[in-house]
Amino acid sequence: AQGAISIELVRYEAALRAQHERRLARFFLPSERPPPQTVRRLPVVASLRVSSMEVGQRSINFGRRPVRELHENTVLLRNRSAAPLLYKVSKSGLSASFDLSIAKEDRLGCVRPYAVRPIRFVFRPSLPGPFLDSFTVRNLQDVSSAVQVTVKAHAHRSASLHLSPHALDFGPLALSAAVPPPRVQHGAGG
Repeated sequence: AQGAISIELVRYEAALRAQHERRLARFFLPSERPPPQTVRRLPVVASLRVSSMEVGQRSINFGRRPVRELHENTVLLRNRSAAPLLYKVSKSGLSASFDLSIAKEDRLGCVRPYAVRPIRFVFRPSLPGPFLDSFTVRNLQDVSSAVQVTVKAHAHRSASLHLSPHALDFGPLALSAAVPPPRVQHGAGG
């Protein structure tokens, strides 16, 4: 598309006018000087391009995971247009979103035309139980183009073994007699 913008100088300061006349004095005689121009036309050439993106995976399920254990994953962001893609990644802001962390260099960025960029994030569950949260990838050039990525998991406490040394009692031992195997009780708890 081609067009022009007309700019009109509404207020013309005396200092600018004097500067304009000094420049013209070098080239013209006083009687031949043209009046200062207050309207200028600037030609403008522009082209419109659609900004389009695609997120490789909209739902990620980590399955059953232990509490406080780090799990890394990557979501691919694909630029499907001939113009560079400007994007922003934001978390939901819910209390569960503290368990998700997006790499600082991947929160805001640019993807070259027809290229793919990985967005890395880390999931570290802090509480046992079901986990469901999401983060949003926004196209900054087209606000209607936002993709929500859902992250699911079921966090569980890992089993731990606790032995109390004072609870182990093997009784009197005879070296010559056969000894029955000791009975040791253990419980999973946390």
